[in-house]
Amino acid sequence: MAAELNVGVLAGIPLEMEMLDDSFACAIARYAYPFADGADLEDMGQRARMVRVRAYFYDNAEKDTYDDHIALISLLSDRKLVDFEHPKYGLMKGKIEELNVRHDDRQRCAEVDIAFVEQMRGTIEPLTRPAVLSTVEEAYIAGQEEQIAVLREDLLGTIPVTDAAVLTQILDAASTMLSHVQGFSADLRNVVGAVETLLGTAEATVADVTSPVDSLQSTLTYDLTIPGRITGGLAAALEKTARLCDSLRNYPARYVQSLDLAMKDLEDSFDNPAGSLSGSAETDAGSVMASHLRIACAQRMALETAQVFEEDQTAFSDPDDADDYEVLTLPELEQTLAVARRRLDEAVDAAREMGSLKEMAKALLEHVNAVRLEREKMKAVLLDNPLPLHLVCLRYGLPCKDAERLLKVNRGIRNPNFASGEVLVYVR
Repeated sequence: MAAELNVGVLAGIPLEMEMLDDSFACAIARYAYPFADGADLEDMGQRARMVRVRAYFYDNAEKDTYDDHIALISLLSDRKLVDFEHPKYGLMKGKIEELNVRHDDRQRCAEVDIAFVEQMRGTIEPLTRPAVLSTVEEAYIAGQEEQIAVLREDLLGTIPVTDAAVLTQILDAASTMLSHVQGFSADLRNVVGAVETLLGTAEATVADVTSPVDSLQSTLTYDLTIPGRITGGLAAALEKTARLCDSLRNYPARYVQSLDLAMKDLEDSFDNPAGSLSGSAETDAGSVMASHLRIACAQRMALETAQVFEEDQTAFSDPDDADDYEVLTLPELEQTLAVARRRLDEAVDAAREMGSLKEMAKALLEHVNAVRLEREKMKAVLLDNPLPLHLVCLRYGLPCKDAERLLKVNRGIRNPNFASGEVLVYVR
């Protein structure tokens, strides 16, 4: 009998075995509907391949393998993958799912039916999305260089062609832009004067605010040219504008709305001087500055929105460490995205060659789409009598631990022991 058996090795244990069957199957999901015949089928892919063999262990004058089947049984407690040298398929990695043992201690012989499940061949790359903040930060850095190039081209249309070289000259860091162009044409001086006036307006609005030393903006360096100084000045002023709203940081929806209003006020301050500028060159320069302020606002808004989304996701994942942070509801998440997307759309209309703006919009949209799928839907319920939030959770099939999350979402509840009126609850 032994001569007819196949030889293999399972986890270092030699086997004399016969092959029983190999099973191949698909995972088919059935979706049945009431009052409808049949079912919808969905192919979920192949199930793990199972190999069944029958191994023989015995003691005789030539071999002493009976005790090996005891070592084989002990493999069930090993949680690691084991190697199976199959006589037909070669080396396989997987787990022993089942052992059916028939043994006789008097005859010192045993036969064991082994069900071996093969580990999936190859590796599965988990589908991960990059963190929204890091993606937007990279786009923001690239966008600063793109804006300098676009601003240089826009300024060329407002100055005489003979003065074009001034836009690429390196400025003295301690001098003003206007002092650098004193030897050039009057039109150029008028343009630079108007630009410097508007840039000073932006900086004066936040003159008393100090930029954080560890911010992304503080790590950037700009060309010491006229376009570089303008772009850097606008970006620095908008960072300080954002820091003016930091008192609302724990209320992300209100924070974004407040920042949007602050940016609108800054844009209005540019529009008023731009409307009172005399001369076509100065008016053109004012229009260019107003356009690039909108671009800079869009970039800063996208960066701040990405930061809000990152903080919100952290607070949602670990509410115990969120303190008094108000997690965004799905409607608020979409409203926040709408504010950033509106500004980015306006900026793209002004500078379609800036691909970084589109990258920012794409990253923010993909994050919100992913959050929509991950987070539970909510519905509004009306409580007839005041109830503690943990009882509200039990009434609607939620675990008691969700009471803290409901308290963060329902900001109108002053006391979690006496919730009343309309309350948002998660839908299970």
